[in-house]
Amino acid sequence: MSQRLDHLDGLRGVAAVAVVIFHLVSALAPWLVAEQQPGAHWLAYTPVAVLWNGTFAVAVFFVLSGFVVSSATLRKSDPIWIDVVIRYLRLAIPATVSTLAAGSLLSLFPTSATDLAASTGSRWLGWTYQEAIPGPAAALYNGMAGIFLTGGSFFNNVLWTMRPELLGSILCFAACAFTRSRSRLAIAIGSAMIFIALRRYDYVCFPLGIVLREAWAAGRLPSALPISAVLVGLFIGSQSGDAARQIGLDWLPEALSPEKKGGLLYPLGALFVVYGCMRSGLLVAWLSGRTGRFLGAISFPLYLVHVPLIYTIVAEAYLRASDSALVLAGLVAGCLLLMVAIAYAAERWLERPFLGLLGRLRRRLRAIAIGRRDMRGAAG
Repeated sequence: MSQRLDHLDGLRGVAAVAVVIFHLVSALAPWLVAEQQPGAHWLAYTPVAVLWNGTFAVAVFFVLSGFVVSSATLRKSDPIWIDVVIRYLRLAIPATVSTLAAGSLLSLFPTSATDLAASTGSRWLGWTYQEAIPGPAAALYNGMAGIFLTGGSFFNNVLWTMRPELLGSILCFAACAFTRSRSRLAIAIGSAMIFIALRRYDYVCFPLGIVLREAWAAGRLPSALPISAVLVGLFIGSQSGDAARQIGLDWLPEALSPEKKGGLLYPLGALFVVYGCMRSGLLVAWLSGRTGRFLGAISFPLYLVHVPLIYTIVAEAYLRASDSALVLAGLVAGCLLLMVAIAYAAERWLERPFLGLLGRLRRRLRAIAIGRRDMRGAAG
């Protein structure tokens, strides 16, 4: 199991890099992002645009979470309340560290995002606090509770994904409470239908991840044409915003339109990508290699740190840079290296010890649960 999950971690790392590029392009060259700017540059509607489609990369995250969380839950067999507590802390504590850090950076650069937006025309840069920056108490509340209650953050706008991650994980825990695979599949399919009816297409990714895990565990995951599946998935993920209108497919129903955050297309495309990366020996080898393992290890810290840096240090550096294309290219490369370096340091000196603490907390809660169960048995 651990060997197979190595390449899924690598895929998560690649998706995290795509999200970083998406936000850099959204801030510095929004005309390349159809999701941000209707009638974008023609390059935004070609297959190469998947390299900076962060919304599709998030769909890949969610399908992976459905698969991995289900697998881990079935291995541990803990009471569901323990899984929920640990998962909440796993998401909330790092998110809170990021909101506190973001608040500090925004206080140092309180208008950089606004100034950059005026220069590049980026609408995405408006999704953050500017000028009057709330204090640490607001950042603390936002990370521990606000992102789960409101589904967003003006300290660090990528934290909108924390609520789907928590709720999707709880769905996985609920499905894994059943010992029979058929029951878990029924819950996955039923919840997917509910999410489609509610037009919460991003949540459909989690049931798809559960179904993928059940097929894999049962040895029934097909092995045909994995590279073709990846290419189809990537092509689907390359289309965003008003792409359907641009290529004459605006007659498609909402559920199949990329304009609505990808509709059902992104969950299906993400499913194809994850499936192909599981079944292609070439992709498994690459994603499990040194680069894949490194990107997988830093994926969550990289995801959390990059947006506050773009709003502040990157924005200020861009405004002070010359108009030389070479200088700007060097700036972007330097910013990427800075993000990776910070993410590596955070993974090594913050995330690893934190995961160790969560492991010890899980064992303590497990001992409490066993003690209560024994007491009830003795009383009976």
